[in-house]
Amino acid sequence: MAILAFLLIGEKCLNLTAKDNTMGNMKYKFKNLQTAFGSLVQEISEEGSLVNSRGSKQKELIFQHMEIEDPTDILIGLPSRKFSADYAVTEWLWYLSCRPSVENIGKLAKIWTQIKDEHGQVESNYGNYLKSQWDWVIDNLLSDSDTRRATIVINDPSHKFKNPLDYPCTHYVQFMIRDNKLHMGVNMRSNDAIFGFCNDVFTFCLFQQLLFNELKHRGLSELSLGSYFHHAGSLHLYERHFKMADKILLDVKSGQSPVNRKLKLREDWRWNDIINNNLALPTTDLSKEDILAFVQNTAHFLKVCDEQL
Repeated sequence: MAILAFLLIGEKCLNLTAKDNTMGNMKYKFKNLQTAFGSLVQEISEEGSLVNSRGSKQKELIFQHMEIEDPTDILIGLPSRKFSADYAVTEWLWYLSCRPSVENIGKLAKIWTQIKDEHGQVESNYGNYLKSQWDWVIDNLLSDSDTRRATIVINDPSHKFKNPLDYPCTHYVQFMIRDNKLHMGVNMRSNDAIFGFCNDVFTFCLFQQLLFNELKHRGLSELSLGSYFHHAGSLHLYERHFKMADKILLDVKSGQSPVNRKLKLREDWRWNDIINNNLALPTTDLSKEDILAFVQNTAHFLKVCDEQL
């Protein structure tokens, strides 16, 4: 009886506890990346708690998760965000190269030169980890379509003693086939809502499409593309982005920036095809203009498709 009374008292106390906004009330399921991004910015702006981490202020929600139903609907048309599909594709091609050098990618986004080590390299070229475990994941999915073992580890214990400026934000990814659909889940320790979230979801959804191609080629002809799931320990807005977030929310409320295009990876292209045709981002030193020209001229394995709304 004493234990039961304690539990009842505890339940009453929980019911009287004030709302903890660090968790937020973010909607879970979204049609595409743009609607997920707009909802995320609004939720953090309105419900996020102020924190001060690594010398800067942020608004933050902790332990958030969401589902994006269409991993090909990954373009963002909100004017205030100024999302660059060219850059996002370039970052993906850099991942496909599996090379940690920032010599070229750093010319398009200064963050990479800010976190490089003394050798001009970073830990967060995710392709370096994905490729080394890629075939193992494919084999597991082919041998057992209901497997729960199709995981790829990115952040591992060794990173705690490497480059202190680049402790990978992504911990692991997981693929599952359920109801004959290939789903992908990404688990991150930390995610910047304005730039990191958009580019991470974009590039991981392309990896999801790439694995989909691999499995179809290996005999799973009836497989279809499932949802993308995103989990983050911390989703946050940096103080320097507060004003941009306000402008993004005005764009969202105006409803004048619908995205009616999708980005689809051609189904006959796989990782080795891209490498063998020299379509990953080159490692030779290129100018910014040459990098963008390379991407525009070689990324023909990506199709921009009009969506009938």
